[in-house]
Amino acid sequence: MGWFRTLLQYWRNPKGRHDIKDYAKGLFVILLTAAVIIVLLRLLFS
Repeated sequence: MGWFRTLLQYWRNPKGRHDIKDYAKGLFVILLTAAVIIVLLRLLFS
Protein backbone atom coordinates (compact mmCIF):
# COMPACT_ATOMS: atom_id res chain seq x y z
CA MET A 1 0.00 0.00 0.00
CA GLY A 2 3.03 2.29 -0.13
CA TRP A 3 2.14 3.27 -3.68
CA PHE A 4 -1.29 4.43 -2.49
CA ARG A 5 0.22 6.68 0.19
CA THR A 6 2.63 8.11 -2.40
CA LEU A 7 -0.23 8.76 -4.81
CA LEU A 8 -2.18 10.56 -2.07
CA GLN A 9 0.84 12.72 -1.29
CA TYR A 10 1.19 13.54 -4.98
CA TRP A 11 -2.56 14.38 -5.15
CA ARG A 12 -2.24 16.82 -2.25
CA ASN A 13 0.00 19.26 -4.10
CA PRO A 14 -1.27 21.44 -6.97
CA LYS A 15 1.10 20.10 -9.64
CA GLY A 16 0.36 16.50 -8.72
CA ARG A 17 -3.40 17.07 -8.77
CA HIS A 18 -3.14 18.74 -12.18
CA ASP A 19 -0.99 15.89 -13.54
CA ILE A 20 -3.34 13.19 -12.23
CA LYS A 21 -6.35 14.94 -13.76
CA ASP A 22 -4.51 15.24 -17.09
CA TYR A 23 -3.61 11.54 -17.02
CA ALA A 24 -7.23 10.64 -16.22
CA LYS A 25 -8.50 12.75 -19.13
CA GLY A 26 -5.96 11.16 -21.45
CA LEU A 27 -6.95 7.67 -20.34
CA PHE A 28 -10.62 8.53 -20.87
CA VAL A 29 -9.92 9.76 -24.42
CA ILE A 30 -7.90 6.64 -25.23
CA LEU A 31 -10.63 4.31 -23.90
CA LEU A 32 -13.37 6.25 -25.69
CA THR A 33 -11.42 6.13 -28.96
CA ALA A 34 -10.85 2.38 -28.59
CA ALA A 35 -14.56 1.83 -27.89
CA VAL A 36 -15.59 3.83 -30.97
CA ILE A 37 -13.13 1.91 -33.16
CA ILE A 38 -14.41 -1.43 -31.84
CA VAL A 39 -18.02 -0.43 -32.52
CA LEU A 40 -17.15 0.77 -36.03
CA LEU A 41 -15.25 -2.43 -36.82
CA ARG A 42 -18.15 -4.57 -35.57
CA LEU A 43 -20.58 -2.58 -37.72
CA LEU A 44 -18.38 -2.82 -40.81
CA PHE A 45 -17.42 -6.48 -40.53
CA SER A 46 -20.52 -8.15 -39.18
